[in-house]
Amino acid sequence: METVVAPPADGLEAATQIIDAAEARGVRLRLLGGLAFKRLCPSASKGRYFRENKDIDLMGKRQDSRGIVKTMETLGYKPREVFNKLNMGQRLIYYDLHNRRRVDLFLDEFVMCHKFNFKESILAGTYTLPITQLIMTKLQVVEKTDKEYLDLCCAFNDFDVASGGSGIRGDEIADLCSRDWGIYTTFRKSLLELRSRLDSLAPDDKGVIGPRVERLISMVEDRPKSLAWRMRATIGEKAKWYDLPESDGDAMLS
Repeated sequence: METVVAPPADGLEAATQIIDAAEARGVRLRLLGGLAFKRLCPSASKGRYFRENKDIDLMGKRQDSRGIVKTMETLGYKPREVFNKLNMGQRLIYYDLHNRRRVDLFLDEFVMCHKFNFKESILAGTYTLPITQLIMTKLQVVEKTDKEYLDLCCAFNDFDVASGGSGIRGDEIADLCSRDWGIYTTFRKSLLELRSRLDSLAPDDKGVIGPRVERLISMVEDRPKSLAWRMRATIGEKAKWYDLPESDGDAMLS
């Protein structure tokens, strides 16, 4: 019988503990959400882009579901049993009751306002998904709050936009947008709104972030669009192109 280990109070330490424990079982998990930006982006750890991050969001593989369940049990997390049974293979939710923290685990696909298959992206990052995929998870949010814009600002402040390389892969985002009109529309709106907010930044930050946002907008607009994209564009915004995630009735277990 394995010894149950108490989760750390610090969110990033707790996420790292989960990832390391899963890795010891041959299961790969990668961080997304605000804690991923905090780990990957120096700007998110302090100063004007700092924000509190309590909950943990992780990406895993559907085929590793059993190993994930065993990892979370060993680390002392309480499963949301009915939700997990209904969503096994897609998404799992656990709670750290001592630290009042929720852990969301997405399996293969990240599904919120839009759907993204990140199964292969799990193989690319170290502890987190790559910065390109992290940015996608923020750009896809239709009803944003300040936290999405803070995360995007720190990402564009710390990583350049280019084709290929280890930064923000503008070519990958542009290619995705060229094939899916719905994602293109949401991403474009997000980038334009982000651009409109840059005037509130310090001049030095705006001087770095602004050109990078403009470069990504240009890459998205300039990429030739697919036939499916052009056909969907004829319908435009008369038909809904996104989902608004419903409340899952979350209440911290007691």
